[in-house]
Amino acid sequence: MIDYLSIANGSLFYICGIIITLLVILQAFLFIRISFREGQRCGLAKEQMFKALRVGVVTSIIPSISAVVALIAMVPVLGIPIPWIRQSIMGSTPYEFLAAGIGANSMGVHNLGGQGYTAPVFASSIWIMTLGSFWAVAIIVFFLRMLQGKYSKITGIDSKWKNTMINAAFLGVFSIFIAGPITTGGLSLLALIAGGVIMMILAFLIIKFKLDWLKEFALTLSMIGAMACVVMVTQIFG
Repeated sequence: MIDYLSIANGSLFYICGIIITLLVILQAFLFIRISFREGQRCGLAKEQMFKALRVGVVTSIIPSISAVVALIAMVPVLGIPIPWIRQSIMGSTPYEFLAAGIGANSMGVHNLGGQGYTAPVFASSIWIMTLGSFWAVAIIVFFLRMLQGKYSKITGIDSKWKNTMINAAFLGVFSIFIAGPITTGGLSLLALIAGGVIMMILAFLIIKFKLDWLKEFALTLSMIGAMACVVMVTQIFG
């Protein structure tokens, strides 16, 4: 049977990745061009607009680190082109892992890249990742106004509902992620605990010492710290 990674790292996916990346760069270029044109129309000086552009570029580097870390984590399982494409246009690390895991579980494989992760299982993961994100965008396009109306109506009656709904959505997503490691244990559970502890420490430092700049680093540092703990334990205990 053909190794699925030979398919995942095939030239066709690389070509798709190059085309999509060029389209993203073109979109960014057009957005900057239109923004500069509108800025001049509003009376802004070029120096002001270039300064804003530099600030935007610099501040976007740090949040992108978590996407790079996720890319590195997904490459051994999904190859290079697919994670590269997904992180270039979606950038939602939790969703990518969740969707890929659901695709694998639907084929009876409980670990990404683990035993039994064959080409059909890989295809299932990619289909779930793609179709899941497609419908999310489609719902926004066709039902955004209706959802905004319902949301505004609910939150308008009681402002506390806004935070409640947002927190409930986040807790639901995170609960899906932690269910697997808790039930299976092992290194997955260790990574979960280590990442959670590091995140709590960072949250304490942010609140205690008002280190707002650290918020951008928190997710990245917790992910790197969790992986480092797993590597260290593996090296020590085998």
